[in-house]
Amino acid sequence: MFYILNQKYPAPKPEVRSVITAILFGSFIGLFLLFFEPFDINLSTHDNKTFEVLFFGIITTTVLLVFLYFLPLLFPKVFSDKYWKVKHQIIFYLIVLFVIATCNGIYTNYINNLSFSWANYWWIINRTYVLGGIPLAFITLIDQQRKAKMNAGQAQTMLNSIKEFTKDTTETLHQIDTDLKNETISFSEDDFYFAVATGNYIDLYISEKDVFKKDTYRLTLSSFEAQLDTSTLVRCHRSYLVNLKKVKNITGNAQGLKLTLNDQLETVPVSRKYMPIVKQFFLNEKELH
Repeated sequence: MFYILNQKYPAPKPEVRSVITAILFGSFIGLFLLFFEPFDINLSTHDNKTFEVLFFGIITTTVLLVFLYFLPLLFPKVFSDKYWKVKHQIIFYLIVLFVIATCNGIYTNYINNLSFSWANYWWIINRTYVLGGIPLAFITLIDQQRKAKMNAGQAQTMLNSIKEFTKDTTETLHQIDTDLKNETISFSEDDFYFAVATGNYIDLYISEKDVFKKDTYRLTLSSFEAQLDTSTLVRCHRSYLVNLKKVKNITGNAQGLKLTLNDQLETVPVSRKYMPIVKQFFLNEKELH
């Protein structure tokens, strides 16, 4: 059990998927409470019962938007795949449930003109964790195993294709304009390994005359990518762009794929969004040889 809790897991990201999840889950909560009235919720004497019950869903949606979208957007270093594990995801869910239960408990007291009671408060928290916390923890554990197995299989499929590459003897040169006036980056594609975004700057990792070096330029990764005209240098992560011809090994875990370029370099991550692009490259290359 403790081994699984320390396995890698995708950290929450400020994506459209997060917004959709928040809206759908909040809508489900509101409609569920409206039609089934669990937890002894009974607002039948209220003239605006429908709105008051649906407002529970609005609270849930708002809290989820804050935790799933805005917090990852404001604190990307905290919500980083580099450190995020299964145990962090479970704790994250428990915190989200705690905030939702607290807000809904306060709202329940307000619409029923009830005074605060620690007994009622802890009753709401306990019921929330029993009905939500345990299933979410279980789902997270199952999801980690599913993602890890799937990505490991994808990695093996692509790894088998790497061995069939033949070295391209054609030298391709790239000229990239930076955000600084009259500054241009010139490099051979065969010397390029990968680029990493650091805010409005990028770090380029290039080998020149067998000397590996890192150079920093004022340029966004998106702008750098837009100026490339090649199928070999591809975006594989929101912060990484890699030369797929330099890949020596591929592994997979629940977060996605990891590309190893050589023994001296750090591994380059491949996120779920860009996995089809990377997979297509290797499979197409295999068909060509």
